[in-house]
Amino acid sequence: MKLRFYLHTFQRADGRQPIYLDVRWGRGSAAGEAESRLRTSTGQSCHPDNWNEAKQRLKSSEAGYSKANTKLADLERLAGQLIDRAELDQVALSPEVLLAQLKPVRPKKAPKRAQEDATETKERTLADVYADWKTAYRARLAAKTLSNPQGLINRLAEWRPQQPATPQEFQPDSHGRCRALEDFCGWLVEEARLPGRRGTQRNRGLYNNTISSYLKQLRKLLKFERLAFDWIEDDFGEEVERDPLTFQEVMQLYAHEPLELKEGSTNYHSRRQVRDVFVFNCLTGPRYSDLARLKPSDVTLETFREADGTTRQLPILAYDQQKIKRDKTKVRVALDSVAYEIWKRYGGKLPVPSNKHLVATIKTLCRAAGLKRKVTHVRGRGTERITREVELWQVVSCHSARYTFITLQFEGGADVVFIQDSVGHANLNTTRGYLKTRLKDRHASTLAAFDRLRGPSGNGHSA
Repeated sequence: MKLRFYLHTFQRADGRQPIYLDVRWGRGSAAGEAESRLRTSTGQSCHPDNWNEAKQRLKSSEAGYSKANTKLADLERLAGQLIDRAELDQVALSPEVLLAQLKPVRPKKAPKRAQEDATETKERTLADVYADWKTAYRARLAAKTLSNPQGLINRLAEWRPQQPATPQEFQPDSHGRCRALEDFCGWLVEEARLPGRRGTQRNRGLYNNTISSYLKQLRKLLKFERLAFDWIEDDFGEEVERDPLTFQEVMQLYAHEPLELKEGSTNYHSRRQVRDVFVFNCLTGPRYSDLARLKPSDVTLETFREADGTTRQLPILAYDQQKIKRDKTKVRVALDSVAYEIWKRYGGKLPVPSNKHLVATIKTLCRAAGLKRKVTHVRGRGTERITREVELWQVVSCHSARYTFITLQFEGGADVVFIQDSVGHANLNTTRGYLKTRLKDRHASTLAAFDRLRGPSGNGHSA
């Protein structure tokens, strides 16, 4: 069997040409006595500049290329199956019969079912697509991952309450532009509001990284709907400069004895436990999701032989780092004496609260412990850069602990490759992105470099 797709010579007013299927099957049971051939339209079209002749597929520069390529692949697979089946059954397959099976005629619907038909052909909304996506992946993704697109759906409802957004709206025109996406992003930057405390609304417009997350979810839903999604470019994503704690600040927090909430209150949770969990995280570096899954058997005492021949036992934390997908990485990290002390205090059953509660409580504890070092907080909103001088406790979060562990290891002289293994990064560049050198150390290093160039004479010139 020989099968190919090609552009017909006929050119439409918009410059696009129909895509045709040409399939030939040789002598044999399926072809009969002579070679059979079928040429027919696929129902797809493409601009000549956007047709890949070698691959016989549409290029990504063509609007709706993903859906069209999927239909071509389905047509190619079906034709092969029909011809192979005819060969196995030793039945002659004529071009007319093959055409009828590839493109069956759909019967017309009766007029009396017009109202039912209107319901069946009702245009799907993005909320419908999200519901189907969540059902399809409910057995493969975690609950938190399944809930991620809900934020996008909520924002779309706020943007246009009277008219639900549909996936077809977020497709590019012949010039590669999408008015709906442009209007939605403009609304997010200029008008969307973030909920504040006690039901108030704060900030005009959302930060760029928040908008970037919505675009990622939109691409995911369009891909699930088998529509073009690669054309959506994320021009909003920004690297957030996080501020890790110094080792002295970690120990200062650990030495702090917090006032406990009254037992029985609505937000009661031992603050000492939250302090211990956060400090343990700063000294070991797991993600929050992995931290919450740790169990007593994850720490074992292992014997190591020193250079002088003596042996000693070290507590080693070994856990499976599980990312969004089901791939797992075994991570091993030696426990510092403070981290091991915390581990033994709870018998390996760390009292890890919810992420939201941990973040809120640790900010309170860091403030009470005196972690008020001034840091620069920079966020983007559209083309605007919002710079604030804030105290360290205000920007501490769960992820700050992972940043702190990586930075402290680097400052303590650990090799960056060893650090990569200790946190389970697949790429060394990811680890480098976490490393944060202290400002004073950078200044000292800069001046020291010039001092070395000057040499002993101090002027950099030879005698």
